[in-house]
Amino acid sequence: MTATTSAVTLEEKLENLEEILRSLGRVLVGYSGGVDSAMLAVAAHRVLGDDAIAVTAVSESLGTGELEAAADICKQFGIRHEVLNTHELENPEYAQNPSNRCYFCKQALLTEMEQLAHDLEIPHVIYGQNADDEDDFRPGAQAAKERGARAPLAEVGITKDEIRQLARSWDIPVWNRPAMACLSSRFPYGTTITAEGLRMVDRAEHYLRDVCGFAQMRTRHHVDIARIELPSEDLSHFLGDDAMRTHLLAEFADIGFERTSVDLRGFRSGSMNEVLIQVDLGEVDIPKQVDHILVDLELGPAEWEQREQMLVLQLSEAAFPRLADAAFRLRIVERLENLDLHYIALNLQPL
Repeated sequence: MTATTSAVTLEEKLENLEEILRSLGRVLVGYSGGVDSAMLAVAAHRVLGDDAIAVTAVSESLGTGELEAAADICKQFGIRHEVLNTHELENPEYAQNPSNRCYFCKQALLTEMEQLAHDLEIPHVIYGQNADDEDDFRPGAQAAKERGARAPLAEVGITKDEIRQLARSWDIPVWNRPAMACLSSRFPYGTTITAEGLRMVDRAEHYLRDVCGFAQMRTRHHVDIARIELPSEDLSHFLGDDAMRTHLLAEFADIGFERTSVDLRGFRSGSMNEVLIQVDLGEVDIPKQVDHILVDLELGPAEWEQREQMLVLQLSEAAFPRLADAAFRLRIVERLENLDLHYIALNLQPL
């Protein structure tokens, strides 16, 4: 059953969801602990009781504290919770990090879930893809479709905002939690994912969240460079705080990053997919254009290097107060994006 018309109310969508769940009878719910899967797990439990079992996959790509937080929600609602160990890094097709990496991750998860479903005599596996996800690049959804796993939220047309609305009304504590993709999503496509690299990202984001106090952020792992993404307001605060910047540089160096940068475009979920869009610039002399833009914006003295679609800038200490202004950052980004430079990484160590 699929409901796509905007005239369908949330109450009607919920009724349709409950009808699907009731028809399935017994289900395993792929459950990461994020708001989508938490809302689906609670919905399934409300309809099916103990015949709905939440299943969390544990591997190196799961951040510190994620399993414990997921378990707490299950305990709160009385949902049976199973934990499976997956080993996707052992699959070279996953570890080499192709653009369809999530396909192999979902395959690994479903292999383990199907075995558990067989052992428990449960006929159906469901997961938390929503209606908005269908417009995004989601190779994992293809793997799920091939294996017969169902996405009831997407089937009835429930959107992300509606999921948050329901989760809030049901007192699910993660109703307003920022989206948290797995740690492997922090690596540019084609960069090998390793257990050590995942530990570096996990530690970096733990510092940003628990020490610096940033609720929504990403640490992108570009081999020797960390590229931090923060929402615009947080980025302005960070760039204007010399002490925070100094302490962060020391922490990230201890983690193992040779250089630490912030992306002047700020936070956006799924930013690694931006490189999949190629622009034909013809005969444009990119170095000459970059130099011209930096001079025109009075950002000298400056040094920079280009890594495919990432520009790494190193500016003087005097430039940082100007960069704390969001409108000025936008001017920089707009000028450089015209050169197909999607990632504008400012080295936090000034010249």
